[in-house]
Amino acid sequence: MRFYPSFNKVLDTFNKVSGNQTGIIKATAMPLINQDKSISLKSITGNMPKYHKVLLERQSGDVQYHVIGYGNFYEEALIKYTGESVERYSSMVAPKLVEDKVVYDTYKNMCKRGKVMPLKYIDVFTKEQLEEMSTYISDFSKEKITEDDVVGWLQCPSLVNKGENIWVPAIMLFVGYQVNLEKGEKQYIQGFSTGTASHTDLKKALVNAIVEYLQIDSFMITWHTKRKCKRINIDDETVKKALDEIGLGDDSIYEIIPVEMTLPDNSVPTFGTFLRRKDNKMPYLLFGVQGDFDVKNGVYRSIMEGISIAHSGYFNTIYNRDLIEHVMNNDSKFLDLDLNVLYYSAPKHIDEKNKLIEEFIDGEINLSDIKTIENLDTDSQLKELLKTVSEISEYAVYMDMTSPELRDKGWYTMRVLIPEILEMCIPEFPFKDHPRMKEHGGIINEYPHPMP
Repeated sequence: MRFYPSFNKVLDTFNKVSGNQTGIIKATAMPLINQDKSISLKSITGNMPKYHKVLLERQSGDVQYHVIGYGNFYEEALIKYTGESVERYSSMVAPKLVEDKVVYDTYKNMCKRGKVMPLKYIDVFTKEQLEEMSTYISDFSKEKITEDDVVGWLQCPSLVNKGENIWVPAIMLFVGYQVNLEKGEKQYIQGFSTGTASHTDLKKALVNAIVEYLQIDSFMITWHTKRKCKRINIDDETVKKALDEIGLGDDSIYEIIPVEMTLPDNSVPTFGTFLRRKDNKMPYLLFGVQGDFDVKNGVYRSIMEGISIAHSGYFNTIYNRDLIEHVMNNDSKFLDLDLNVLYYSAPKHIDEKNKLIEEFIDGEINLSDIKTIENLDTDSQLKELLKTVSEISEYAVYMDMTSPELRDKGWYTMRVLIPEILEMCIPEFPFKDHPRMKEHGGIINEYPHPMP
């Protein structure tokens, strides 16, 4: 233990970035109630200021930041909550920090300025998808992008080639990016926080950002192409004991179904875990995914991520009955990362959901047999990650999007963009026209993905 009492150190880290009058997050953080008495997971959440009203110049509506920290102990939950809050804030503020560096021009003209990301990596939706999306999202283009369409471009350093800079669409980097209608820019894709990570250690922030991108790619390919996975037999006593301590052992109300989702060209072991209620009650089905070179930690964290969102089903059943009715409707649309979670939580179409899980599983593997790198220190992980990215990407870039007020408090927020592979998407609209999705056979599974 580096600090004692440890909670004082964690609380001090939280206090440096929080406050009721100042700070990037509100000083009030709330532990979530354990709805299932048998589950002893510690969770903390809270509210972030309404940054969108200033940054996005949008007075109506709301933004869901999906910030939650969880763990076996409140210290772990609070530091994760703080880190996620820093990450979300950085993603929203970053566009303002670089707005003077964004160049609005066509792809054809940008090619004269230097190396540019090909349009095929932003042109990821079919014509039919674009037409439908434009009815739900204002300023979204109905037409496929061309070389003569105006896009906001930002030059970033290459992640794999030292000294090289690449122009990439700014909208693919930032959650809080707004298209510039005055410049003739249109929206062709939505920005997600995939590939963004905050940490008090710069290298660890970069490692976490790359790992997140690679794990989401593995999951998206597996989910939408129904790629077969091996079910993992957890044969490690340490992991078993940790699960027992929070009520997720063999006698749990949930059946734990971990599967290996690692792709052949991805060196990061990736784990997806379904948690299925044995009594067929709400929440019936939960899901979590994690990539980690430490396979024990990876499979454990995927389970923890899944169980951490169990409260959503209870909360919406009590306070948002209209959402429950919406996801029960066969014609429902999944336009955010809440409705899809609620759909799988609802104890309806149980046989259908069970069949879906079964279609992914083919065979079994022991956790102890999953291959990974020998040295797990940060430098070794970063070296292996850069090697992996260099083999699958030519246009990967990175960006330090730490705002001055956070750097002063010891935080770093790193953003990576690896356009050749898949990032998070709206559940209703997967990337049907992305080259990587096509390379893997295209979309077979039309069910909305279960990621929160």
